[in-house]
Amino acid sequence: MHAGDEKYQLTLMLAPTAEWLRFSKSFNAGTYNNLFGTKLSYNFGFEYKRFFDPSLSFSTGVMYMNKGFRNRISNGDGTFGTTLMSVHIAAVPLSLNVHHRLRRKVEMIYTAGIVGGYVFSERGRNNNLSGEENPEEGLFDLSENGSELNLFRDYYVGAHVGIGISTYIKSRIVLIVQPMYRFQLHDARDFSGQFNSGDPFVARLNSFGIDLKIGYFFTKQIRNRKKQY
Repeated sequence: MHAGDEKYQLTLMLAPTAEWLRFSKSFNAGTYNNLFGTKLSYNFGFEYKRFFDPSLSFSTGVMYMNKGFRNRISNGDGTFGTTLMSVHIAAVPLSLNVHHRLRRKVEMIYTAGIVGGYVFSERGRNNNLSGEENPEEGLFDLSENGSELNLFRDYYVGAHVGIGISTYIKSRIVLIVQPMYRFQLHDARDFSGQFNSGDPFVARLNSFGIDLKIGYFFTKQIRNRKKQY
Protein backbone atom coordinates (compact mmCIF):
# COMPACT_ATOMS: atom_id res chain seq x y z
CA MET A 1 0.00 0.00 0.00
CA HIS A 2 1.25 3.53 -0.73
CA ALA A 3 -0.06 7.09 -0.62
CA GLY A 4 -1.61 7.06 -4.06
CA ASP A 5 -4.08 4.30 -3.05
CA GLU A 6 -5.94 6.86 -0.95
CA LYS A 7 -7.56 10.02 -2.26
CA TYR A 8 -7.14 12.56 0.59
CA GLN A 9 -4.66 13.33 3.33
CA LEU A 10 -4.57 15.88 6.17
CA THR A 11 -1.10 16.77 7.44
CA LEU A 12 0.39 18.76 10.32
CA MET A 13 3.77 20.37 9.63
CA LEU A 14 6.60 21.80 11.74
CA ALA A 15 9.78 22.97 10.04
CA PRO A 16 12.98 24.21 11.70
CA THR A 17 14.60 26.63 9.25
CA ALA A 18 17.65 28.74 8.53
CA GLU A 19 16.50 32.19 7.35
CA TRP A 20 18.48 34.91 5.59
CA LEU A 21 18.17 38.06 3.49
CA ARG A 22 19.74 37.70 0.06
CA PHE A 23 20.96 40.78 -1.82
CA SER A 24 21.52 41.10 -5.58
CA LYS A 25 21.66 43.60 -8.48
CA SER A 26 24.05 45.96 -6.71
CA PHE A 27 27.81 46.55 -6.71
CA ASN A 28 27.62 46.26 -2.90
CA ALA A 29 25.55 43.04 -2.87
CA GLY A 30 28.50 40.89 -1.79
CA THR A 31 29.24 43.19 1.15
CA TYR A 32 25.61 43.21 2.23
CA ASN A 33 25.37 39.42 2.03
CA ASN A 34 28.41 39.13 4.30
CA LEU A 35 26.90 41.52 6.86
CA PHE A 36 23.39 40.07 6.91
CA GLY A 37 23.70 36.59 8.36
CA THR A 38 21.44 33.63 9.02
CA LYS A 39 19.02 33.19 11.89
CA LEU A 40 17.47 29.94 13.12
CA SER A 41 13.69 29.95 13.00
CA TYR A 42 10.64 27.79 12.24
CA ASN A 43 7.46 27.40 10.18
CA PHE A 44 4.33 25.48 11.08
CA GLY A 45 0.89 24.81 9.66
CA PHE A 46 -1.41 22.21 8.16
CA GLU A 47 -1.82 20.80 4.68
CA TYR A 48 -4.64 19.24 2.70
CA LYS A 49 -3.49 16.86 -0.04
CA ARG A 50 -5.56 15.48 -2.93
CA PHE A 51 -4.26 12.54 -4.96
CA PHE A 52 -4.96 12.39 -8.70
CA ASP A 53 -3.32 8.98 -9.05
CA PRO A 54 -0.74 6.94 -7.10
CA SER A 55 2.17 9.07 -8.36
CA LEU A 56 0.73 12.61 -8.37
CA SER A 57 -0.96 14.86 -5.80
CA PHE A 58 -1.87 18.51 -5.23
CA SER A 59 -1.63 20.13 -1.79
CA THR A 60 -2.63 23.40 -0.17
CA GLY A 61 -3.12 24.66 3.37
CA VAL A 62 -2.27 27.43 5.81
CA MET A 63 1.23 28.14 7.11
CA TYR A 64 2.92 30.52 9.55
CA MET A 65 6.44 31.58 8.58
CA ASN A 66 8.94 33.41 10.80
CA LYS A 67 11.41 34.83 8.30
CA GLY A 68 14.15 37.44 8.71
CA PHE A 69 17.86 37.65 9.39
CA ARG A 70 20.56 38.17 11.99
CA ASN A 71 23.28 40.68 11.15
CA ARG A 72 26.46 41.94 12.76
CA ILE A 73 27.52 45.50 11.97
CA SER A 74 30.38 47.59 13.30
CA ASN A 75 29.49 50.35 15.76
CA GLY A 76 32.43 52.41 14.49
CA ASP A 77 34.43 52.13 17.71
CA GLY A 78 35.89 48.66 17.24
CA THR A 79 32.84 46.90 18.68
CA PHE A 80 30.02 45.18 16.84
CA GLY A 81 26.28 45.21 17.29
CA THR A 82 23.79 42.47 16.41
CA THR A 83 20.29 42.93 14.99
CA LEU A 84 17.71 40.13 15.06
CA MET A 85 14.89 40.71 12.58
CA SER A 86 11.70 38.64 12.59
CA VAL A 87 9.20 38.92 9.75
CA HIS A 88 5.94 37.17 10.62
CA ILE A 89 3.90 35.91 7.66
CA ALA A 90 0.55 34.12 7.32
CA ALA A 91 0.68 32.22 4.02
CA VAL A 92 -1.18 29.82 1.73
CA PRO A 93 1.07 27.38 -0.19
CA LEU A 94 0.11 25.56 -3.40
CA SER A 95 2.21 22.52 -4.28
CA LEU A 96 2.44 19.74 -6.83
CA ASN A 97 3.89 16.49 -5.50
CA VAL A 98 5.33 13.52 -7.39
CA HIS A 99 5.39 10.22 -5.45
CA HIS A 100 7.85 7.44 -6.24
CA ARG A 101 7.34 4.18 -4.40
CA LEU A 102 10.46 2.54 -3.00
CA ARG A 103 8.91 -0.18 -0.84
CA ARG A 104 5.47 -1.21 0.32
CA LYS A 105 5.47 1.39 3.10
CA VAL A 106 8.11 3.87 1.87
CA GLU A 107 8.16 6.41 -0.96
CA MET A 108 10.09 9.41 -2.21
CA ILE A 109 8.26 12.74 -2.60
CA TYR A 110 9.34 15.48 -5.03
CA THR A 111 7.61 18.83 -4.42
CA ALA A 112 7.49 22.17 -6.24
CA GLY A 113 5.09 25.04 -5.67
CA ILE A 114 4.35 28.66 -4.89
CA VAL A 115 3.17 30.50 -1.77
CA GLY A 116 1.41 33.80 -1.18
CA GLY A 117 1.35 35.49 2.20
CA TYR A 118 0.58 38.58 4.26
CA VAL A 119 3.30 40.18 6.39
CA PHE A 120 1.53 41.06 9.64
CA SER A 121 4.53 41.98 11.78
CA GLU A 122 8.16 43.11 11.36
CA ARG A 123 9.96 43.09 14.69
CA GLY A 124 13.55 44.20 15.21
CA ARG A 125 15.75 43.78 18.26
CA ASN A 126 19.20 45.25 18.90
CA ASN A 127 20.98 47.59 21.30
CA ASN A 128 19.11 50.66 20.06
CA LEU A 129 15.67 49.07 19.65
CA SER A 130 15.55 46.81 22.69
CA GLY A 131 18.71 47.38 24.74
CA GLU A 132 20.07 43.94 23.80
CA GLU A 133 23.67 43.62 22.64
CA ASN A 134 23.11 40.05 21.45
CA PRO A 135 19.36 39.31 21.13
CA GLU A 136 18.35 35.66 21.07
CA GLU A 137 15.49 34.10 19.16
CA GLY A 138 12.64 33.05 21.44
CA LEU A 139 9.68 30.74 20.93
CA PHE A 140 6.99 32.63 18.95
CA ASP A 141 9.07 35.83 19.38
CA LEU A 142 6.97 36.87 22.36
CA SER A 143 9.74 38.91 23.95
CA GLU A 144 8.47 42.26 25.24
CA ASN A 145 11.64 43.86 23.86
CA GLY A 146 11.98 45.12 20.32
CA SER A 147 10.17 47.49 18.02
CA GLU A 148 7.82 47.22 15.07
CA LEU A 149 9.58 48.34 11.88
CA ASN A 150 8.63 48.96 8.26
CA LEU A 151 11.38 47.47 6.13
CA PHE A 152 9.50 45.09 3.85
CA ARG A 153 6.42 44.98 1.66
CA ASP A 154 3.15 43.88 3.24
CA TYR A 155 2.92 40.86 0.95
CA TYR A 156 5.15 37.88 0.23
CA VAL A 157 5.18 35.75 -2.92
CA GLY A 158 7.64 32.88 -3.08
CA ALA A 159 8.41 29.48 -4.52
CA HIS A 160 9.65 26.26 -2.97
CA VAL A 161 11.26 22.99 -4.04
CA GLY A 162 12.03 19.91 -1.98
CA ILE A 163 12.80 16.21 -1.99
CA GLY A 164 11.78 14.00 0.90
CA ILE A 165 10.75 10.58 2.07
CA SER A 166 7.56 9.27 3.67
CA THR A 167 6.81 6.09 5.54
CA TYR A 168 3.73 4.54 7.11
CA ILE A 169 3.88 4.21 10.88
CA LYS A 170 0.29 2.87 11.04
CA SER A 171 -2.31 1.97 8.44
CA ARG A 172 -3.76 5.50 8.46
CA ILE A 173 -0.73 7.54 9.53
CA VAL A 174 2.30 8.56 7.47
CA LEU A 175 5.47 10.34 8.60
CA ILE A 176 7.24 12.67 6.12
CA VAL A 177 10.71 14.23 6.31
CA GLN A 178 11.40 16.67 3.48
CA PRO A 179 14.23 19.21 3.12
CA MET A 180 12.76 22.35 1.50
CA TYR A 181 14.32 25.43 -0.10
CA ARG A 182 12.05 28.51 -0.11
CA PHE A 183 12.88 31.69 -2.03
CA GLN A 184 11.11 34.98 -2.57
CA LEU A 185 10.12 35.84 -6.14
CA HIS A 186 10.07 39.64 -5.80
CA ASP A 187 12.01 42.44 -4.12
CA ALA A 188 11.15 42.33 -0.42
CA ARG A 189 11.97 45.87 0.58
CA ASP A 190 9.39 48.62 0.94
CA PHE A 191 10.75 51.71 -0.87
CA SER A 192 8.43 53.94 1.16
CA GLY A 193 9.63 52.45 4.45
CA GLN A 194 12.80 52.41 6.54
CA PHE A 195 14.73 50.31 4.01
CA ASN A 196 14.70 53.14 1.47
CA SER A 197 18.11 53.69 -0.12
CA GLY A 198 19.72 55.20 -3.19
CA ASP A 199 21.43 51.86 -3.80
CA PRO A 200 19.30 49.92 -6.34
CA PHE A 201 19.78 46.55 -4.61
CA VAL A 202 17.16 43.82 -4.57
CA ALA A 203 16.61 41.95 -1.28
CA ARG A 204 14.80 38.64 -0.89
CA LEU A 205 13.80 36.66 2.21
CA ASN A 206 15.01 33.10 1.58
CA SER A 207 15.29 29.99 3.72
CA PHE A 208 16.24 26.33 3.90
CA GLY A 209 14.47 24.00 6.32
CA ILE A 210 13.43 20.47 7.13
CA ASP A 211 9.67 19.96 6.85
CA LEU A 212 8.55 17.40 9.43
CA LYS A 213 5.01 16.21 8.70
CA ILE A 214 2.59 13.69 10.11
CA GLY A 215 -0.33 12.88 7.83
CA TYR A 216 -3.63 11.12 8.34
CA PHE A 217 -5.63 9.40 5.59
CA PHE A 218 -9.34 9.71 6.27
CA THR A 219 -11.10 8.12 3.28
CA LYS A 220 -13.04 4.85 3.38
CA GLN A 221 -10.45 3.11 1.22
CA ILE A 222 -8.31 2.71 4.34
CA ARG A 223 -10.82 0.45 6.01
CA ASN A 224 -10.90 -1.79 2.95
CA ARG A 225 -7.12 -2.11 2.86
CA LYS A 226 -6.25 -2.52 6.53
CA LYS A 227 -5.78 -6.23 6.08
CA GLN A 228 -3.29 -5.61 3.26
CA TYR A 229 -1.11 -3.30 5.38
